[in-house]
Amino acid sequence: MSRASDSNDPSCHGTVGTSAGARESFALPCFQCGVCCSVYQVRIDTPEARAIAEHMGMELYDWVGLYCDPRWHGTQSHLIRHEKGSCVFLEWSRGGKTALCSIYGVRPSSCRNWTSGVDKPECREGLRRHWRIGVSPEGQLEGTPEALAMFSDLVRMLQQRVP
Repeated sequence: MSRASDSNDPSCHGTVGTSAGARESFALPCFQCGVCCSVYQVRIDTPEARAIAEHMGMELYDWVGLYCDPRWHGTQSHLIRHEKGSCVFLEWSRGGKTALCSIYGVRPSSCRNWTSGVDKPECREGLRRHWRIGVSPEGQLEGTPEALAMFSDLVRMLQQRVP
């Protein structure tokens, strides 16, 4: 088992040393594992629901009927439905390692405000499930050299996409 720090590649280190010797956690970019989208069922208010419905070219009433959980009885908010174990708007790649939001441009505020990181149990689960990478108590990514290299390549690619 290797640590990401052994690779001299700062794009996927879980922690970095500082000049004072302290360790500080870096911001792990979202690596599109979809775990957060399968763990949480997102509650949205009516204006957010209306914006998504309009983006999809639908009337709010029809959109709520198709995409919201009928068990939710709120009148000022809606609960986005899960299908096949995750958010109904989550779409998986052919290889099944990455997932994308089909309404990303108008995704709910709780999704926009989500930040990934090695400290998040959901991100740790995604690393374990899709990449066979663990996180040490010190916040270092751990796995085989091959797994760490492949994950590092993905992180670099994702960082290049961010404006």
